Amino acid sequence: MDSALHPKRRALVTGGTGFIGSYVARILCEHGRTVSVLGRSQDLSPETRFVLGPWAEQVSVHQAAIDDSPRITQLIKDLRPTEIVHLAAIVDPPALQNDPARAFTANVGGTITVLDAARRFDVERVVYFSSIGVLPPVQYEPIDASHPIILPRQGPASGVYGASKAAGELFCLAYQQSFGLNVRIVRPSATYGFGMRSHSANYMKEFVEPAVRGESVKLASGGALPRDYTHVLDVASLTLAVLEAPDDSDRVFYAATGEPLITAAECAQLVRELVPGSEIAIGPGIAEADKLEVAFRGVLSIDNARQQLGWQPKYWVLRDGIAEYIERYREFLGSRNPC
Repeated sequence: MDSALHPKRRALVTGGTGFIGSYVARILCEHGRTVSVLGRSQDLSPETRFVLGPWAEQVSVHQAAIDDSPRITQLIKDLRPTEIVHLAAIVDPPALQNDPARAFTANVGGTITVLDAARRFDVERVVYFSSIGVLPPVQYEPIDASHPIILPRQGPASGVYGASKAAGELFCLAYQQSFGLNVRIVRPSATYGFGMRSHSANYMKEFVEPAVRGESVKLASGGALPRDYTHVLDVASLTLAVLEAPDDSDRVFYAATGEPLITAAECAQLVRELVPGSEIAIGPGIAEADKLEVAFRGVLSIDNARQQLGWQPKYWVLRDGIAEYIERYREFLGSRNPC
């Protein structure tokens, strides 16, 4: 599915005004798509505009809540995209743990709405953004696409959030098997980079941006949890590769580096080295909000993306990815406060 052979491809990105969505929208514009995005507001944030850069005025923005089924369906009918990247979801595991009905309405119901409209209006390919939170406690490493997500006595270790994303995956596969809808699934891991939201649980924003501004950072705990930190530019490039994947490729891919896990404390040390004079302290324990993650964190396999898609993360060395984030954030601050 080489975009050079399909110059009139129309892409719809749900959640396209958000963090990962804005990078996905940009890379699709750069590769010849006409891009529409769905967001909770038609107003783009300064960060989203900065990410989109010269494409900000060319992207068509539509306001829609992901749980508004009639609105989503009508937009897909009117826009007639040839491909959909479905990112819109509530990504807040602690909040959803206390409100399972909200997880079902938005994350599961919204996904079914998108899949059904895609089936009805002849969308050629759908990429569904899931999460490594669908995983139960790790059974083996490296964790590949064949790793189970349901065990005889346990499901997703991230609780309600993971259950909602796993349900979305199952409906994706059901629509593929029952109706022939061409669906692929991306499971991102600890995504970071300029534009990430303050609610992100992986601490990178709390380290990088205050350090660049010359502010000190002190977090009571969280330093011990290891993650496969994945740069948002690599997540976007994988999304493009999945959209253009051969029809006989796998259905599930990890957006990860495949490298050994790195703790938040080690991330803090890298930021201190890259921003000389910065003051960052993080306690050695596991934060309460992180406890849901402990069981499913493990080394992830990206072999199928390498072998089937020819994809390789650019920022597999975390130091390089953090340096890119620092540079981009400095550029953003400079654009907001020109000398």
